[in-house]
Amino acid sequence: MKVNLGIVGAGIASRELHLPALRRLTELFKITAVNSRTRKKAEEFAKIAGGDVEVFDSYEEMLNSDVVDAVVLAVPIALNPQMIEAARKANKPVICEKPVAATTKEAIRLLHLPGNTPIYIAENYRHIEVYRKAEILIKEGRLGKPLAFSWLKWVDFGQDNKYVQTKWRQTPQHIGGFISDGGVHDVAALRKILGNVEEVSGFSEKNFDYLGAENSAVFNMTLGSNVIGNYSVVYGAPASLNRFEIVCTEGIVQVDKDEATLEIYSSDREKLFLNKTDGFAEEFTDFHRVLEGQINSLGSVEEAVMDLATIEAGLISAKEKRVVRVDSLLNES
Repeated sequence: MKVNLGIVGAGIASRELHLPALRRLTELFKITAVNSRTRKKAEEFAKIAGGDVEVFDSYEEMLNSDVVDAVVLAVPIALNPQMIEAARKANKPVICEKPVAATTKEAIRLLHLPGNTPIYIAENYRHIEVYRKAEILIKEGRLGKPLAFSWLKWVDFGQDNKYVQTKWRQTPQHIGGFISDGGVHDVAALRKILGNVEEVSGFSEKNFDYLGAENSAVFNMTLGSNVIGNYSVVYGAPASLNRFEIVCTEGIVQVDKDEATLEIYSSDREKLFLNKTDGFAEEFTDFHRVLEGQINSLGSVEEAVMDLATIEAGLISAKEKRVVRVDSLLNES
């Protein structure tokens, strides 16, 4: 079936990430409507999307129309919960950008919404091939039992960066600013490969006012099966680096997202070259499968809550100078 989509939010994500993916999936989706904070931006998006795209002045009007079968939310993070709830009340399936909410507490409430219309959280890292191959490699036990990981990420976000220039990111309502906005991506990949994070001991700093919140974080983590590791990230670094390594009993694997490679050090040295994907077409394809009745395992609210709770546990640890269990946040009402 072809699904008529209503796009909500005509900013960077809709224009530069979602639209190119949806243009590859015209057999599955058709953009039929758009709503944005200003009519001008909505009209500009409708023009570049092409075809017969209706511009709605309000989200509620779009939800209650028969023009759309499902909606795509690419709005400021703090607005996600109320807009997801409105879609559920209108019985319209929704695919929503991550993080799912500004805080874990707000995200947990989405688990208890009445109804069963699909809610899909668009975490593209779960669909990127290099991470999926790393998951298979680890779970097949080819390198033995995983022992530890190290993830170093330096992001060269200057003041002129288009994401930094987004007004709601300059005064973020979501925890940790870019630490959660970008961090849930990495946590999603980490959890997919190695399993859930149980405890976090964190440190964080705010070095640049223009980034709105903490820009540097070091999170020491314990995972199940006695795996330990470190996730370190700096936004506003003078250069970029993204190095993710997993140490196992019988070898080491280096995961390079940017080059889409896995470099394996064991009895022999091997380098696997994988398809370079950003995961957006794949997540929309999976959303379509969910709309057809398949289980939502990659875009569930539950997974998104765990991603966000892991980051928030690290930020709380940094603030309160204590080790924080991730499940302690999940038990809050």
